[in-house]
Parts: sequence; structure tokens; C-alpha cells
Amino acid sequence: MKSVKVSAGREKFVRIPGLCMILNMDKEIFFHVGLAKTGTTYLQYRFFPYLRGIYYIQRTAYKKAFKIIDSTDYEKYLVSNEFDQQFYREVGKIAARYPSAKLIIVLRRHDSWLASEYKRFVKNGFAGSVRDFLDIYNDSGWWKIEDFLFWPRIQFVLENFKNKPLVLLYDELRERPFDFFDKLAEFTGTEYRRENISLKPVHRSFNEKELKFRRWLNRYCTGEIPEKHDWRRPFQRYFFTYPVRYTVLSIGKILPDFLIPSEPLLDKSYLEEVREFFKDDWEKCLDYVKNENPVKGGKDG
Repeated sequence: MKSVKVSAGREKFVRIPGLCMILNMDKEIFFHVGLAKTGTTYLQYRFFPYLRGIYYIQRTAYKKAFKIIDSTDYEKYLVSNEFDQQFYREVGKIAARYPSAKLIIVLRRHDSWLASEYKRFVKNGFAGSVRDFLDIYNDSGWWKIEDFLFWPRIQFVLENFKNKPLVLLYDELRERPFDFFDKLAEFTGTEYRRENISLKPVHRSFNEKELKFRRWLNRYCTGEIPEKHDWRRPFQRYFFTYPVRYTVLSIGKILPDFLIPSEPLLDKSYLEEVREFFKDDWEKCLDYVKNENPVKGGKDG
């Protein structure tokens, strides 16, 4: 058995197939593990497919990734997915199977990440306010404070893998994309051609008007059942909430402004409080990026 350390002092024991370990000894394996809402979809469709010298396993094939790696004979593999609340469970599985794997983690400052995750959840049926989503004072929100801590995730990787993770910042992807890409290429030992990389987003962002209407409607008829463990939630989600979400957003886009609820989508003062609350966690991550990252500078693409 291999003991994989997980958060909050718990341990998860996973049996590692010895034959697979032997077969994969000469393979260099990279896992991009998110976080969610840090440009993951863009990287998966606009950048990773254009890396040369590595076998790329798209997120749509993630469930088969271990099987693909174990049954094929490429020198390098790049597997991409995005995790938030599932991070420790899924990364623990990777550590148990491939302890020599090299991980890529992209982080986004807490207030910005909260705003983006909250909008995603509103789109998908969440009816509460941003304070209902994350409560930094009483920890009674939909997500818990632990879900928003980044530094423990980096520590988890350092404790359970033989190699340091590459930690990148979402702001760099937005502001200096080719510096960001160069670091990925250097870390993975691959190449790419800049002219092949489109900087256009994969999906459009929904505006505040659309999301405010969606949230208002969530509270009356199209939102999710708020109790996480209610047996009816999966049925409501997949047979009602998800099928109508884009229709509802489209209606919100064309409605006149006076029919849109006046309540702001995001409480900007609360986002500032969130930024301050997680300041220490963020600074630890920035220190790692500056002083401990296996790749610190870019290279010419």
C-alpha cells in the first residue's frame, strides 16, 4: 500500500499496480490540474494541442488517461483537467499512481477567483448571494474556507510527488500570454509556434445583466435545490436546471433594463474583504512562484 497524505490530517490508502510502475519508469508524465476558472478551457483547446514533442490527453479522455498512459509507449504525456473542490481526491489518485509526475497548477487571486466561480454557479442554478456562496466570517457558505485555500494544495503536491509543481498565475496568462506559454513549454521540454496560437477566448463570458436575471429566476423556478445531499438534486439539475440555463441567459440579454433586478450581482466591498482575508495564503503562493518554481523565466517561442 502507498499512503497518500490528504488535507485535514486524513490519509487515503491506494494500491499501486507494481507492473504499471515498472512500465512507466521511462515516461515523463505531466498533469495540468487547474484550478477551474483559470483559463483551463482556453489552454485545453488553444494551446496544449499545439505543443510539439508530447502526447496530449484532452480532458474529454481524462477518465481513460491512466489506461492510455499504461498501454502506450510515448516518451512524454500531458494530461489536462480542472479541479476545485475535487483537488485533493483527484490529485491524490495521481500521486498514488504516478508519484514522479510533474504537476502544473494555475492560480487566480482569491477575490477574482471567487467572482468567477460565483458567476459559474449562478449560471448553473445557484440562487444565493456571493456571501451565501462563500462566508469568510462564519464558514457557513456553499463553499467552505478550506476550498479557497491555495497554499495547502501546493504543500500537498510537494509532500506527495517527487517533483516540484509548476505554479503559474492567471493574470500572466491574460496580460503576457506568450511568457506564460514559454514557461509551459520549458517545463514540459516541448516547442510550439507562436503563429499557431490563437488568443481568442473559447467561450464568451455572460454579462451582469444576463446573470442577474438568471439568479432572480433561480430563486423561483430554475435554480438548484439548496440542500447538497437531497436525492432530488441530480434529477432537477440534469433534467431541468441545466437544459434551460442558456435559454434563460438569452432572455436576460434581450430584456429591457427596467425588468432586470436592481440588486448588484457582486458585492465589491465584500470581494475586497475576501482579498484581505486570504492575503497571507496568496502571498505564500507568490513567494513560491518567485523563489521555488522549477521554471522562473520564459524562453523565446
